[in-house]
Order: sequence, then structure tokens, then C-alpha cells
Amino acid sequence: MSGAGYVGRTVGTVAASYSIVVPPGFVRVPGEMTAPDAAAFVAAQLGDPPAPGTATAPDDWRLRFGSALGRALAADGHGRVMDSYLSGGPLPGTDIVCSIVVATVPVTRSEHADLDRLLLRRVATQGANPIVLAEDPAVVWDDSGGAFAPGSRNARLDGPRALTPLRRRTVLARIAGHDDRLISLVLTVGSATPDAPDEGDADAQARVVGALTDVFDAMLSTFRWRDAGGRLVTDRPLA
Repeated sequence: MSGAGYVGRTVGTVAASYSIVVPPGFVRVPGEMTAPDAAAFVAAQLGDPPAPGTATAPDDWRLRFGSALGRALAADGHGRVMDSYLSGGPLPGTDIVCSIVVATVPVTRSEHADLDRLLLRRVATQGANPIVLAEDPAVVWDDSGGAFAPGSRNARLDGPRALTPLRRRTVLARIAGHDDRLISLVLTVGSATPDAPDEGDADAQARVVGALTDVFDAMLSTFRWRDAGGRLVTDRPLA
């Protein structure tokens, strides 16, 4: 391993950014964008909206990124979202879309609480599983569609083509060199059909949701911290 593009995980090494491999079919929205800028950024990746009278209905264009983009921006009231990754429309042959939101989580430390204990508390209270993300301690847990309380903000996404959440997988992890914040990566999979599918469709839907969750897990395996110079932060010996 060449040392030029890497930095050892020593005292004073601080993560300033991250890198992750994103598969085709997702569009990226950087954090701290205004709604018009974010819409333009996404439109540049997806193409222009359909003209009136074409075969593609305006609702289909809205479904491609409008609802997910609006929720990603609305959820970032404190400017802590680093990036959002949105599926570029429903998966072919389905009404299923998904989003991945990467955000920082500020933590107030005290002599009786630290970041490791906070992660362990998630294991005890939410049934989270301990994992490792980019060589740092992390936890992961799932919320199924049934876990979203009826009538709550999470139960349905507002709008003429509202999305029904099917699964949410949350990862909470430490950040290299920081002791006052964590990072969260949240996968949300939703359906544009409010009615419950029949038995055959439910099985197919479950397989698609499972496949998207597997894709998310594969993306996590590529997550890496980088310092202010863009070098990869690593525990491995540098040649």
C-alpha cells in the first residue's frame, strides 16, 4: 500500500469527508443546497421534465425525485445532511423507490456518557446489531413498514402520489478523529401504491425490498473516511 494517498489513524488524524461507491440508478444531492439548486442538480442528472402532452405523466416525473427530494431537504432543518442519494425513479416494473441520506449527528458529551455508550444503548433499546463502518464502531437496525405509526409524519409522504414506507435501515457510527458527533446513513424504501399488495405481489415486493437492502449493505462495505487532503484514513500499515 502506497503512503501517498493514505494517512494513518493516529492522534491528530481527523476525517473531513468520506467516499462511497454508489451503483448506477442513483442521483446524488449534496447537502446545504437550496431547494431550487437541488432540483436543478437532480434534473441535470435525470434529464429535463417531460413536456405537456407526452406519454410521461407529470406525476411520473414528480415521483422520479420530487417527493424524495422534498423530504430530504425538509428533514435537514439544521443543515446536517452531507448528501442524499435518490433512486432515479421507480425500479423498472415496480412502484418502489428508495433514498439514502448521510448526515452528521451532534452529541453532547458528559462524564457519564460517551459515544461508545450511546451506540451500546442502541443495541440495548432498539435491538441494533454492532458492526464496523470504515474501521470505526457502528450499529445498525431496521424498521419495517409496520413500525411507522399510522397518521405519523413517517407513515405516508404527503402529495398526490404519496409514498408508503416499506423499510428503513439506519446505521449510526463514530467518525474518525471526532468525539462530539456521529454519522448516520439511513436507507428508506417506499412504494407509490397506498393499497396493500395481494399475496403474490407482496412476495415480489419483499424480494425487491430485500435486494435494495443488500445493495445498501454492499455500499456500506465501500465507505471510507478521508482527511482534509483527500487521503484515505486507515489502520493498515503504510509502506
